Amino acid sequence: MNNKLYSILLTSLLGLSALISALFFLGAVSEGILIALCYALFGIASITAIAFPIIFMAQNPKGAKNALFGVIALLLIFGIAYALSSNEEFFTINGVQLANATASKYSEAGLIAFYIIGSGAILAVIYAEVSKLFK
Repeated sequence: MNNKLYSILLTSLLGLSALISALFFLGAVSEGILIALCYALFGIASITAIAFPIIFMAQNPKGAKNALFGVIALLLIFGIAYALSSNEEFFTINGVQLANATASKYSEAGLIAFYIIGSGAILAVIYAEVSKLFK
């Protein structure tokens, strides 16, 4: 496919979305049609978000290797976060359970992974700015 075909496809999807949205606000179509359009657009976006990176990696194996390193680094960070998290159950004062052991472990692992990635981003920004001073 060439860029002109992509442009035509995107413009037609945008026009269809705008038309159905306008008809919805005028009361000519029900929310069911609008929701069905949203599902269809979400499906198209999901398929393209999965398919195009796979096609690009097949065409550019060196870039795929670099992407694989990033995925491995993320899996390593999430593994470390999961290992550091506890599976403590939480209750309210009345004894109502807020989070079971599994939910607690996953949510704490997500928070720890966020802290690790956030700290890495802050350190990367600081390093970039400090390295500019010495150039």
